[in-house]
Amino acid sequence: MAEIGYVTEDELEAYATARGITISGNKAVLLQKALDWLELQPFSGEKYDEDQELEFPRDDDDEVPDKIKTAQIVCALIYDSGGDPLAAISKKVIREKVDVLEVQYSESSSGNDLYPHLSLLLAPYLTGGGSGFNVVRG
Repeated sequence: MAEIGYVTEDELEAYATARGITISGNKAVLLQKALDWLELQPFSGEKYDEDQELEFPRDDDDEVPDKIKTAQIVCALIYDSGGDPLAAISKKVIREKVDVLEVQYSESSSGNDLYPHLSLLLAPYLTGGGSGFNVVRG
């Protein structure tokens, strides 16, 4: 089976099965959406070959790290479960002061889930070592 980005549909299925997850969507579409998201991340370093289509491999290593492959799979499963790491993030006002204007926003609002698994997988590969990356939301 052909790769879609960094992994195959079989690898997606094997990962999900090992964790008791049933995939309901089209695997190729899920992997493509996940790849689209993954390729937008601010990775540190340079592409291994300036003519390569995808962001990985990078620098002096001609291999794609396992964590990058896993990140594509995890992101595909997030899409399959109805999440969307590319969705807009909204915050709701939890306190408002009128005189000398003061507004306080909640850290998250209902419907916006953090995706810490993606953050942890990608942190070593992002510009700045992933500092502050724990804002992967859907």
